[in-house]
Amino acid sequence: MDRNFLLVIALSLIVWVVWGSLFGPEPPPPGQIPEGETPQVAETPAAPDAGLDPPPGELPRLEAPATSDLPAVGQLDAALEIEGRELPFETGLVRVELDSVGGSIRHLELTEFHTGPDEGEQPIVLSTGRPPFARLLATPLDELGLGDLSKQAFEVIESSGGRFEFRLVRDGIAVNKAYTFAEDSYAFELRVRVENDSSGSVSPRFGVTWPAAHAEGQDFKEQALAVLHEGSVEADALVSLGVAGFFGGGEKEKRFSRDVDWAGMRATYFVGAILPDDPVQANARFVATTPGEAGVAQIYFDPVTIPAGQAAERVFRVYAGPKDPELLEAVGGGLVRSIDLGWFWLAPLTRFFLWLLSVLHTVIPNYGIAIIVLTVLVRAVTTPLTAKQMRSMERMRALSPKLAELKEKFSDDRQKQSEEMMRLYRQEGVNPLGGCLPMLLQLPVFIGLFYALRSSIQLRQAPFVGWINDLSAPETLFIIPGTDFPFRLLPLIMGATMYFQQKITPMQQMDPAQQRMMVLMMPIMMTVISWTFPSGLVLYWMVSNVLAISHQLYIGRGLRGQTQSA
Repeated sequence: MDRNFLLVIALSLIVWVVWGSLFGPEPPPPGQIPEGETPQVAETPAAPDAGLDPPPGELPRLEAPATSDLPAVGQLDAALEIEGRELPFETGLVRVELDSVGGSIRHLELTEFHTGPDEGEQPIVLSTGRPPFARLLATPLDELGLGDLSKQAFEVIESSGGRFEFRLVRDGIAVNKAYTFAEDSYAFELRVRVENDSSGSVSPRFGVTWPAAHAEGQDFKEQALAVLHEGSVEADALVSLGVAGFFGGGEKEKRFSRDVDWAGMRATYFVGAILPDDPVQANARFVATTPGEAGVAQIYFDPVTIPAGQAAERVFRVYAGPKDPELLEAVGGGLVRSIDLGWFWLAPLTRFFLWLLSVLHTVIPNYGIAIIVLTVLVRAVTTPLTAKQMRSMERMRALSPKLAELKEKFSDDRQKQSEEMMRLYRQEGVNPLGGCLPMLLQLPVFIGLFYALRSSIQLRQAPFVGWINDLSAPETLFIIPGTDFPFRLLPLIMGATMYFQQKITPMQQMDPAQQRMMVLMMPIMMTVISWTFPSGLVLYWMVSNVLAISHQLYIGRGLRGQTQSA
């Protein structure tokens, strides 16, 4: 097989892997509205043009104001703290601080999960604390004509036993927000109720927001706004949200109309999501409040007309916790899809590897050793394919002198040269493409393992040996003195094994200069790329290379023995 074609395949795989590293269930039951109070769904007004005030009932824009209009961060926080009342609450899994300002959540941390030693071992915090959208589950409800309710003080009605209720009454309109927390769950409930005792009708959209902002640390390097819309997950990485570039035009807002199961923020191992009571009628949008730094995901509905003397209520389920498949399946609403398992056709294979890794860990308490065993099992299963590939390449190497003679003999007649080469292949029983198909069939296995190892929360902060104390993060043996550059041993060993594998791999029909460049280029390129990969993935890659080298040497020795005996 032409080695240049193999290079194209390898480079394509690199693009897939790098891009991936940068970036079933039934819907929840609809919320109940008391009999006699069923609101009428109004027609959705057309979106206003940029720069114009929205018409009555239209969803207010969340775009951040111009820099000159932004209040100082300290002043804004101080004003809100004076007006609000903080209500701390803790379960066995989360610690929250609710706030009477907006009836929202000021702070939410996961008490069972902490950052790594290099980051101070602080609890994982899913709230941002950054204005203008510093609070979780804010409900502006500007369409009620009462101003931005996310910045107004609510009265605390109840605050005990895991239940918190806030109420704001103004101009005959009452807004209630009630939270219900469970002791042993990362999921909780938010009920938003609007009672209209004014003289006219109102048309709220029941918009609820989840903000996200840039945060330091391994756990938030892949933070994105995400939504499950029409059965497909769409995610915009926070670093590119609202930023013009190769893959986007820098739009500050993106909308998703109807059929929204959930929306919120997801990171590598954690997710904060809002699940509406009626996904079919729910809408969502992403807004870049600070392009490349911060943004907001919002669930909202079309305007609902509430006549005088009536009320309407929406129920939202909220999940803020780890991306554990069992926990997410229990929540439902397709929230398990927040785990990135690769392309849809690859997801079953990724799930299988996740399951197999979990099974191995029940027997082998060290995830690093479990990865090594998993690599051996994968190699054992794919041995028939790799053996066929290696035998084909060894036979092609044996034919190299004869092929070189034909090229020289028919150098002026390409058609005759091709005919004679094909005749030689038939005569020797060699398929020039015999090494290609097995390699292509192994690509899904590699990519599936890649997604399995990078999406398994079980690998988060899982130690292996010595300095490798987190298989989900790049390992660092030491920092090179005088620089901030980390010295990493696993990628170097992986690159060395790849170099040796390239050296012993047959490279027929290739110029010696090209061959020398190939032997050096690919290992160096893959070493650089793997420098920021999770150490668990680099470990798999390194062990796979070692097994491939052993297999190649065994196959080559066997074929050479057959040739000599013949």
